Amino acid sequence: MRKYSRFICTFCIIMLLSGCSIFHEEHTAVHIGILAAGDARLEKVAGMKKGLNDLGLDTPNVVFSIYNAKNDIAELKKQAKYLIGQGPTIVVGTGVAEGLAIAEAMGPETRRPVVLIGVTSPGVSDIQSVYQAKDIPVTGVENGYIELTAKRMELLHLLFPDRKRFVVLYDPDVKASKLALECVEAAAAKYSYSFEAVSIGRDADIKQFSLRHFTEQEAILTLPSHYIESKNQVIQQICLQKRVPIMGLNETEVKKGYTASYGLSYESQGYQASRLVLRMLHEKSGKSVPFELPDTVSLKINVAAAEKAGLSFSKIGLSYGEDVFAGGE
Repeated sequence: MRKYSRFICTFCIIMLLSGCSIFHEEHTAVHIGILAAGDARLEKVAGMKKGLNDLGLDTPNVVFSIYNAKNDIAELKKQAKYLIGQGPTIVVGTGVAEGLAIAEAMGPETRRPVVLIGVTSPGVSDIQSVYQAKDIPVTGVENGYIELTAKRMELLHLLFPDRKRFVVLYDPDVKASKLALECVEAAAAKYSYSFEAVSIGRDADIKQFSLRHFTEQEAILTLPSHYIESKNQVIQQICLQKRVPIMGLNETEVKKGYTASYGLSYESQGYQASRLVLRMLHEKSGKSVPFELPDTVSLKINVAAAEKAGLSFSKIGLSYGEDVFAGGE
């Protein structure tokens, strides 16, 4: 946060010395169109708005239009087309699914700069190549979901030393999920972990998973997937009933009842993205800006959720948790 605070101060000083406001024309309205796949990702929007406010954005001259598809992929594509048709100054997508929908909806005549909040390895996934192919200027904040996979496995084992086998939930239709699964395989071979990959991409998979028997040596690890994310409450209830710990991807899941997560919170992703929104608004070349890695990552744990499931964190593992959430749904 200190590093980010220095950035804010430097930015504001430069603007003041140059005699400029945040925008070149003080009363020019800026329309920020935002696409969210579901309610959970609105935390990213809240973080972005807070960041823009801290950076001195003249909010009376800014219009925010938020389109929420309520976890319906078909609806997400429809809303992306409607959003682009409104002619926003800049478009913000709150994840990979949103980013792909925006790129599909945007044509040469409707090309706008795009900022994506919380995307998984844009350099190796399809998202960046899609934008390059259509010459759409894009940037955003990476969530580190693939790169942090091995560390998440390590922390899960540290939190529950007796749980020596990982049940890994992945989506076979999501490239990022399959890439993260490759990291699981590499980490398992290196550290002698045992794991079972379970395909979760449809409601039938969730139903089958709910019937699974778990041993006292097993723990669950989730991999990146919008579908799996949208089912976190169902998965959390399965974990509670089966008395098995789960390592999620972000703080939002822990607040809802997951045992733990390791990564960048949704709000932090949005806050970090705010400076990229301003940068793209002022970018004159119409070119893409490099994606940013997460500023900070942290281990989140939910003691109340663990106790409710009859689980106990190790003392060493508990000491690694930067924040403890005593709640859940």
